Amino acid sequence: MPNLSIFQGLTGRQGSPTGGSVRDMIIGAFGTTKRGGPNTRAAAESLGVSQRSVQRWIAGEDRKQRNAPRSDHLSNLRVKARQAVSTKKGRKASLDQSRQRFAGRKSTKLTTHGLQGPEGGGKGYSRVRTVSIELSGGDVDAMFDAYERGGDSAVTDWLQQHHSANYVPGWTFENIDHIKLD
Repeated sequence: MPNLSIFQGLTGRQGSPTGGSVRDMIIGAFGTTKRGGPNTRAAAESLGVSQRSVQRWIAGEDRKQRNAPRSDHLSNLRVKARQAVSTKKGRKASLDQSRQRFAGRKSTKLTTHGLQGPEGGGKGYSRVRTVSIELSGGDVDAMFDAYERGGDSAVTDWLQQHHSANYVPGWTFENIDHIKLD
């Protein structure tokens, strides 16, 4: 199962592509608009329904016109949401907005929180830590490329190599609970 916090941290999409509410799946699969709401236009185009139908699916409980998606549309939405995190094409589409956001920056701060630390020859120096490190523009692109190519495991390997070279030699990640780019 993909690490949802890595997906959310790298793509900026706070929805849940692995299930949950219809709203979360739409945000996970199709992202948000510039104003922060779910991208109902992209969802409608991809699912073959009207934008208004998607808006009714995610309307609040207090709304008069609130419909649940038909089972075939819901199934298709689940597939699209899952593919956003589990396929190379889906990860590429999910990262497009982040790539635009960080394009042209000289550096970006990467913060990782989780069980991590230097290799200790069996002494166990891994602890729950929060580590912040500066990434160059090329490093950000390389990290995005690694995630796009191989998902969680590839980006974790890339982070270990980068931290070992630029932070502390032999740095390892047991798990990543939170990742953030500023």
